[in-house]
Amino acid sequence: MICSSRLLQTTVVAIAILMLSTSSIPIATSYHDGNYNMKHHHKLPSFVNHPSTLSTVNQHKHKHNTSTNRQQVVPLNMVEEKDYTSPMRKRPAPKGGDVSYSNENILRQQRYYNDIRKAGGSDCVQDVYVKDPGTTIDNVDNIRYWYVGKVARCTGTVSSELAIARQINLLEEHATRIRPVELGRHFGSLEFYVAPGDTELLATQNNPSVRIQKVAKDVEGSEGVPLLEVGLDLSIVTNQGQGLFIIRTEDGIVPPHLIGGE
Repeated sequence: MICSSRLLQTTVVAIAILMLSTSSIPIATSYHDGNYNMKHHHKLPSFVNHPSTLSTVNQHKHKHNTSTNRQQVVPLNMVEEKDYTSPMRKRPAPKGGDVSYSNENILRQQRYYNDIRKAGGSDCVQDVYVKDPGTTIDNVDNIRYWYVGKVARCTGTVSSELAIARQINLLEEHATRIRPVELGRHFGSLEFYVAPGDTELLATQNNPSVRIQKVAKDVEGSEGVPLLEVGLDLSIVTNQGQGLFIIRTEDGIVPPHLIGGE
C-alpha cells in the first residue's frame, strides 16, 4: 500500500510538472545563450520548490530541450529586482511648466477665468480662433478658423497679446486635441486670432461687424505675467465632433459672398 501511495504521488507530481512545462505561462526561467532574460515571474506551487521536485523538473527539461535553447529553473528568491520592469511605471510630466496641458492647470485657469469675468464682465474676455492650415492652399478668401475657447485678462495690467502668449501652450495643445485631423500635425506652427468676447454666435452668422485679428504667440515679458491675472475657458466639442468654425479671408473679414448668409 505504501508503494502504491508513493507511486500515485509520483504520478501526480509528474503530471503537474508536465503541465507546467508545456504551459505558455513563463516560469521565472533564463536561457543559457545569454540573449534574453525572462522578466515576468509567477508564483509556483509550493511542491515545485522542494529539492526532489526541482531535480525531477531538471531531468524532465533535459530530455525535451534542444541543444541550442535550454532552460533552467531558478528559485524565485534568486531573481534580482533589477531584472523586473514594472508595467505601472510613472509617466513623465507633460512639457510646458505651469501651463502644461494637465488637468490641474486647465482647472486652475478656468477658475481664474471665472473670477476675472465675474469682476469685469465680457469686456475682459476675447474669443480665440486658430487658422486651419489646410484651407489656405486653394483659396485665401475662404479660410476656415476653428473656435478654441475664450481668454480673460485683467485689462488694467495685462494686454490682449500677453494674455494669449502666457497661455499659448494650453491653447495650442487644446486646439490639436479637439481637431486632431485638421490641426494635430501642425502643433508649434498654428496661427491664433482673437475676436471680441461672446461674439461667436454673430461670427457664425457671418456678421461683418465681427472681425478677427491675428495675435503673436511669443511676446516679450509674457512669462512674467501672473497666472491669476489671466484665465481660460476652453471649448468642448459636443455636436458629434463637428466643432465650431467660421469662414474668413486672410485679413480676418467675412468674404463678400457670405455677408447676409446663415
